[in-house]
Amino acid sequence: MSTPRDGMPRRESAPLGSTPRGGDLPGADPRGPEVTRQRGATRRTFLALAGTALVGTTVACSASGRPGATRGPSSAAAQQQVWAHMVPQGLPLAESGDIHYGSERPLALAPAGTDYASLVSGQLEQGRAAGLTGMQILLLEGENKGSDFLGDWMDAADPTWQDGAEGFAVAPCLLVSSRDGAVEMTRQYAEAADGRSSAARVEDALVVWIYNARSLSPEDWASCRGAVEESGTRLHLVAELATAASQHGDSLDTSLLDPYADTFEAVWLFEDRESQVLGDFAAWAAAHGTVFAGGTLPGYDRETSHGGYVDARGTQLWRTQLERARDSGAAWLTAVTWNDAVEHTSVQPTTDWGTTRADLLAHHAAAFRGREPEDKNLTAYVTSPQHLVAGQELLVEGLAINHEPQDARVTVRVTDADGTTLATSQEVTVAAGEVGAAVLERTVRVSGGGHVVAVVELRDASGELLSSTRGAPVVVFAAGDPAIPDPPRRRYYSLSSASSVDFSRWARIEGEDDDAASPANLRVLAERTVRSVEFLHNTWPAGLALDARELSYRAPPASLVGGQEVATVPQGFTVARLVTDSGEIAYSAPVHHSTTSGSGTGG
Repeated sequence: MSTPRDGMPRRESAPLGSTPRGGDLPGADPRGPEVTRQRGATRRTFLALAGTALVGTTVACSASGRPGATRGPSSAAAQQQVWAHMVPQGLPLAESGDIHYGSERPLALAPAGTDYASLVSGQLEQGRAAGLTGMQILLLEGENKGSDFLGDWMDAADPTWQDGAEGFAVAPCLLVSSRDGAVEMTRQYAEAADGRSSAARVEDALVVWIYNARSLSPEDWASCRGAVEESGTRLHLVAELATAASQHGDSLDTSLLDPYADTFEAVWLFEDRESQVLGDFAAWAAAHGTVFAGGTLPGYDRETSHGGYVDARGTQLWRTQLERARDSGAAWLTAVTWNDAVEHTSVQPTTDWGTTRADLLAHHAAAFRGREPEDKNLTAYVTSPQHLVAGQELLVEGLAINHEPQDARVTVRVTDADGTTLATSQEVTVAAGEVGAAVLERTVRVSGGGHVVAVVELRDASGELLSSTRGAPVVVFAAGDPAIPDPPRRRYYSLSSASSVDFSRWARIEGEDDDAASPANLRVLAERTVRSVEFLHNTWPAGLALDARELSYRAPPASLVGGQEVATVPQGFTVARLVTDSGEIAYSAPVHHSTTSGSGTGG
């Protein structure tokens, strides 16, 4: 999410429109809460809980003398759930405001003016397809009411509970800086949630997630709980404790957490150094009898001071963290974040990532919950870096999600612009019902000004080719080229065999011969209207049109949402990308603007 740990939340992302709309370690107890819906006097569990119900909370007084309350004991969970943290505020990519909702060029892009209910229902369907059973929605004190966005989400989610169905749950995630703000926002949400089927509950307690709960003292949270529960609303608080390991030597500083050990029913993790601290955090929660509600990132581009950069390494980090979260004894699985334009942790399908992260979450969510996967397909995914500097190692990945009953084989190879194979990975066998990846990491002989392409190939057990899918072009810069994206981080594009199409079948680029040194005259012309078409110049957005047939190049904006500065030059590479109405993605061959400096060669 776009909230720095070492300061106040960024304010660049204003709420949508003028008014915002309304988780088996030794000693660990993998118990979690039962969540129920409420419709009048009717109640039904959706976290199929066995064991004890929550008992009434104990009223106490905080240090300030205000009424307080302690947490209730946790109840046992027989069925795990899968949540995601969401940043709901409108996140336009550029000042033009022609993007209405979402972030990081999502596949759910819609023109400004699209009715809000359709946007929310589309997001909910994407979430369910990714294996989610609930969405926690970020609300900021001073910018939002406690009911913002949630009413609209409950409108969309309530019907999913009809006729005894196991539906989709909704809850707020509060980021507050004052006790009074916490009380007010919680009361506002409680009023909006009254009688709503999709409002998440643990027994009769309303689920409220908290981001950076250390912004208030334990006494303030007890006082907040007491003030809200005085009016008859019991709470089940799930708190993130701002562990921020990257700010503490890549380790878990439990002295920061210990004062809150008995404050919340459950805790969750939003942590850029998750690999280093996941086990320690889960053990800390277990030692204090607190349910661990998960918290898993698909790779991290840290924006805070001293945070550094964690390379997602294709899908390796996401897959590994999902497996470790499963083995940690977490009661819930929580994906962080559903959509995030700033720190690039989007699980939501995007044009950069296709459905790769979402499909991986769906696979692991089904396994986590002991369910059969919804689809019965064998699908390949090719993931490659957005750019390469000549001489540096290239990392490409060919992934297979195999929901068919037979084993399959996957390889990934790299070709030059003419299709000549430069390198091939070892073949990896992917068992039925499993995920497997063939990874190639090495230098390839390619000069600045050229490009390479990763190709993932699937074969059956006999070796017969089932599919071959080309990835997005990897543009290659010479060392020292001023067009190299800054900061020069390794980010990725990803495509699936189910959603990749040939650009030349859909569109063409015009104007590339007008001025070889500049992209200014470039234009995309599609054969028919597509969902979206865009230019990417040196990986930066350089024009986007929705529900359109054509697009003219526009210089990248000076900054993107979240204060991300854009610094580039006219030289380098321009690539066009389009998304069809059915969600298929196509990349053009790069247009190279030939005054790029140097011609370095990799070894």
